[in-house]
Amino acid sequence: MFRDTSVACDGLGGLMRRNGIRVAVRALVLPFILLVAACDDQTPKSSDSVSRPVKLFAVGELQQSRILRFPGSVSAVQQSDMAFEVSGRIVEMPVTEGDKVKAGTVLAKLDPRDYEAQRASARAERNAARADFSRYNKAFKARAVTPQQLDLARRALEVAEANLKQADKAVDDTILRAHFTGRVARKLVDDFANVQAKQPIMILQSDDALEMKVQISEIDSVGYRPVDSAADIADELDVKVIISSLPDTPIPARITAFSGTADPITRTFEVTVGFEPPEGVSVSPGMTGHVAYTPQVAPAVDGLLIPAKAVVAAPNSQPFVWRFDTDKGTVTRRSIEIGKLTGDSIQVISGLEVGDRIAVSGVHSLSEGFPVHPLED
Repeated sequence: MFRDTSVACDGLGGLMRRNGIRVAVRALVLPFILLVAACDDQTPKSSDSVSRPVKLFAVGELQQSRILRFPGSVSAVQQSDMAFEVSGRIVEMPVTEGDKVKAGTVLAKLDPRDYEAQRASARAERNAARADFSRYNKAFKARAVTPQQLDLARRALEVAEANLKQADKAVDDTILRAHFTGRVARKLVDDFANVQAKQPIMILQSDDALEMKVQISEIDSVGYRPVDSAADIADELDVKVIISSLPDTPIPARITAFSGTADPITRTFEVTVGFEPPEGVSVSPGMTGHVAYTPQVAPAVDGLLIPAKAVVAAPNSQPFVWRFDTDKGTVTRRSIEIGKLTGDSIQVISGLEVGDRIAVSGVHSLSEGFPVHPLED
């Protein structure tokens, strides 16, 4: 700034002396020098690379490392919205929520008096039609009536009998019984409520057999042999159901149904997995969890299988992977020769050996000799 600092300082000192202020020039110059020195010290310094956590894959252990998990919720294999076939007022509901009932157990009753009166009327009409038909039949044998008159009496009797059957059924329908053995999950109406025909009054669920519906992506659904039904694959996969509140208790399960068409929006396939709760464990519909299984992948011919996401393309289009050096804690580039793509795995013909550990996460941000450490699951 100043070509001659001594002149500048003398001028400043003379100005201060002229104002009668006794301030040493050194007191003003020293802070300025320290400030300049501090600015010079703020030069950028290179920092050492920090070890980054990455997910590693052990070559040759594809089956053990590819455990697929799909979230879902528990539902009953059998569930019915129980409802009367006729309208009326509830006069009895002997069960409550949570009760376990057997097939045929009475769940609720309606006031049957109106329907009993209708049945009595229908029975009287049937009896009258029966008497008329008997009289016309005798008259026909005596050739006192025509065949057409006898047919009219027969049809009247048939209509009366049909009306009586319908009246009998209406009386029976005032009693609601369980269709199967299960548990009353929820009551939907109050006691003594007036209900309409087909109006659900309670939900009955089976609790001895449960299921979980999950959505499988397209990439996880391909690569398996075609089957005629779910029974053909029931024993091929090691399927487990894990309830969120019981993470340490995997429950053996089996695929009971699957959709053959993908959802048009999510592009996923619905798979139903059935299971039975283990003894001493209470599992109820509505609980959350997930289905876990290891897909059956055919071994590669003349090579190994690795996750396709571990492969990176060099600028010259040469595929490579990042091999983890256990001793140094770093990754090194390893060129490979790839083969056939199978699902989300790819065949490696050369460049890797069984036991090599390669990075399968963050592969596009790594570099030669970059320090990493295994990411724990």
